[in-house]
Amino acid sequence: MWGFLRETKEIAEKAGIDPSTGLERTGLDIYLKEIFPSVDDWEHDKIIGHGLRIRPDYRSDDLKLIVEFDGIQHYTNPLQIIKDFENTKKYEALSYKVVRIPYFIQLSKTAVKTLFGIDTHDLFDDKIPSLSTKSKNTPAFLCPQGIIRMASDFLKFPEQYKSNIDALKKEDETLSGVKYLEDAYLRLSEGNC
Repeated sequence: MWGFLRETKEIAEKAGIDPSTGLERTGLDIYLKEIFPSVDDWEHDKIIGHGLRIRPDYRSDDLKLIVEFDGIQHYTNPLQIIKDFENTKKYEALSYKVVRIPYFIQLSKTAVKTLFGIDTHDLFDDKIPSLSTKSKNTPAFLCPQGIIRMASDFLKFPEQYKSNIDALKKEDETLSGVKYLEDAYLRLSEGNC
């Protein structure tokens, strides 16, 4: 079974079992091998060069693809959010396609198609929520810009938005922040943000 996404196999193993669901975690490197079985030039956390001192999570020069796993810290600090957008522009200026995977989006068959344009077999189940107060990764733990970014990211993954909203509504609203996410999602879906 495919587990909750983490940046590497080692980080996934260290994190262990998810306390809310009992599911394991799976490194992005393992998912990338499954999604791109014939690609063997992935560089992890290596300086990109070209005068840039930034280190993308994963880079394939054969595919001209950079894949970034954006953990919760990419949603709690507005300076990090700005830096992510700036780095994406720098990568794109070097003709790389950039795929940013938010920590709350799991690599289901649908998500892989959305992110990479690749049809694959079933991987992670879209119906399993990835946000929980027990994991302290809900909208209540984010900065205002992070909530807007989360809502914007969820617009691309309506199945996972629904599973997470349904799960958050069953939790303590003070720690879930579900209303913040719902409000931002509604405003963005109506073009009001």
